[in-house]
Amino acid sequence: MSLLSAERLSELRQEKGVSQKSAAADLGVSQALLSHYEKGIREFSLDFLSRAADYYEVTADYILGRSDSRAGLTSAYLEDIAGDEQFSAQTVYRAAILTHERMNAGSLQAGEKSDLLYAITVYRTLYCAAQKGYIPKRWFSLPPRHVRALTIALTEDVTDDFPEKNVNARRYGGAEPKSIETLIRTVEATVRKAASALTPTPEKEA
Repeated sequence: MSLLSAERLSELRQEKGVSQKSAAADLGVSQALLSHYEKGIREFSLDFLSRAADYYEVTADYILGRSDSRAGLTSAYLEDIAGDEQFSAQTVYRAAILTHERMNAGSLQAGEKSDLLYAITVYRTLYCAAQKGYIPKRWFSLPPRHVRALTIALTEDVTDDFPEKNVNARRYGGAEPKSIETLIRTVEATVRKAASALTPTPEKEA
C-alpha cells in the first residue's frame, strides 16, 4: 500500500469527523489495524477497500491514489483545457466541479453545502424556465409566491452557515483553475455593471 493511500484514509476519516475507534467499528476492523492502515504499516484487503470507499463516499481509485478525484473524475475535468478562459456553459460546469472537489477536500460539510447551493441555483433556473414555457409547470409543487422568497432565504441561510475548512487536505485542479477565474471575473464584471447603472452620476444628480 502506498503512503498516499494511507494519507488519504486518515484525511477522509478526519473530514468525516469520526474518531479512529468509531471508524474502525463501522468498517469492521480493530482500531489497531485501522491505525496501521492509516500509517501505511499494513496493506488493506480488497474487501476493506470496498467498505472504506462506501463509508467515505469516494471511489476506490481515489483511496488507492490512482485518481485525484474523489468522484472518479478524469484529468479532463481536473486540469485546465482550451476554452476555460471563455465564459460559457462548459466553463460554469467545470468551475462548479472544481469548486466541489476543493470544498469537499477541506470539509465534508462544505462539500454538502456547496452541492445544496448549486441545487438551489439550478432549481431557480428551472422555475424560471417553467414560467416561460420551456418545461411543464406541473413539475413544481411549491406555490409560485413562495419560490422566490424562500429560495433566496435558503441561499442566504446556507451561505451564512458555510463551514470553515477543517482539514489541510490536498487540492487538485491546479493552483488557480482557469474556469473558476473566468467565472469570478465574469460575474464580478456583471455586478459592477449593474451597480454602475444604479449609481447616480454627478450629471444626473445635478
